[in-house]
Amino acid sequence: MPELTAKQSNSVLSYRDQQAYRLIEQVALWEGRITTNTLQDAFGCSRTTASPIIQSYLDACPENLMYCTKSRGYLPTEQFVPRYSTGTLEEYTQLKSPSVSEIPAYPMQMLQRRPDPAIVRAILKAIDQKQRLDISYASFTSPEDGDRIISPHKLVNDGARWHVRAWCEKNQDFRDFVLSRIQAVYGTEGKATADASDDEGWNHKLTVTIEPDMRLTEAQQKLVALDYGMEQTSTGGYQRSYEVRRALLIYTLQNLRLDRPRERGEAQQIMLTPECQRALMPFLP
Repeated sequence: MPELTAKQSNSVLSYRDQQAYRLIEQVALWEGRITTNTLQDAFGCSRTTASPIIQSYLDACPENLMYCTKSRGYLPTEQFVPRYSTGTLEEYTQLKSPSVSEIPAYPMQMLQRRPDPAIVRAILKAIDQKQRLDISYASFTSPEDGDRIISPHKLVNDGARWHVRAWCEKNQDFRDFVLSRIQAVYGTEGKATADASDDEGWNHKLTVTIEPDMRLTEAQQKLVALDYGMEQTSTGGYQRSYEVRRALLIYTLQNLRLDRPRERGEAQQIMLTPECQRALMPFLP
């Protein structure tokens, strides 16, 4: 990786500065201490380069870090809020840095379908240029004869597969197309006939509210509440709400394992609140 240079002004951050700020936040948050050595090891830069980078981060986020003379490094404050990273453990474990290369974590290999890069490039270009695409798409209803003309506007990962959200001229509505099922892109067909602003399912937000399965004991419900970051309600129960796009509701329910009922409370663990179930009913398949 090329040597980093310190940010000289308040202009838009360079890609390298963004990566440095991301590293600073993740290491400080999950390891509890960030030093110039961290940047030196990660980016192969000198101390005279690393120190101004940390200082520029402090100028941008003065409330996030404080220097500790005892530990000879910067520690996260109680007011720490990530601004250049997600702040998630998943992102921290994916960092390509010597300081986290030996992290005692084992990410399970999920069965991700790998889309064809050539097809993804064509889709991204069509999205950027607002173009229609002529594609060959294999589905269960049309496994062989699946020629479609679509106007794509977003790529979506549902946790297991990549989709492209697009207007489908054959079905005259917005649909999700699994990228691994797009067998060919024949070319563009002129200006897109619809975009994200026309996609009601994409723009309409829904609230998903979950609670522990009522079949669980009080102690078990408390454990589930801790697992899912639920807060206690005024009635003594536990709940958490998620805001999701209507078009992505089914994927959210699948990821939460709420797409079908389980026979035992221990297997179900969480459920939609009755009020949420009624509110979402018109949008469920």
